[in-house]
Amino acid sequence: MKKLSVGAWITCIAAVLAIVALFVFMGNTGSGYFKDNKPANFELYVILGAVALVGAIALKTGVDNKWADLAAGVLQVAGPVLLALALITLVGTRVEGLGFIYFSNADVAKEVQTAENLASGSGAIANMVLLGCATLLGIVGAFCNLRKKGA
Repeated sequence: MKKLSVGAWITCIAAVLAIVALFVFMGNTGSGYFKDNKPANFELYVILGAVALVGAIALKTGVDNKWADLAAGVLQVAGPVLLALALITLVGTRVEGLGFIYFSNADVAKEVQTAENLASGSGAIANMVLLGCATLLGIVGAFCNLRKKGA
């Protein structure tokens, strides 16, 4: 813990946000408008992105050689890329449904804007926000050193 720099903490927070987003996604696909509507490979992208971020921290703080530094650098870039890919996949599959839920005509709004569908829409938006924050923090963490100087 003493070896972790600010960049390592930022990267760790990004990984935690990605896992939280995955749990929100799992809860969101159980009921409501997006029930059983899972984007292809979404879970895989989020899990691999979070593992890449944690792996970068583990390599950078645990091993001190040039190959571990190279691998950690690759993982620091791969993590946010995978999280961004998950976000793009999620947005692509949810945007039409969100438009239908929130911007329906007045004649069908009462049928579409049920409590269950609105909760599903809110969950999708929360999921996108969490993944966006995780991606941005992962990008910021990629520009930071993961090991404290002198540690």
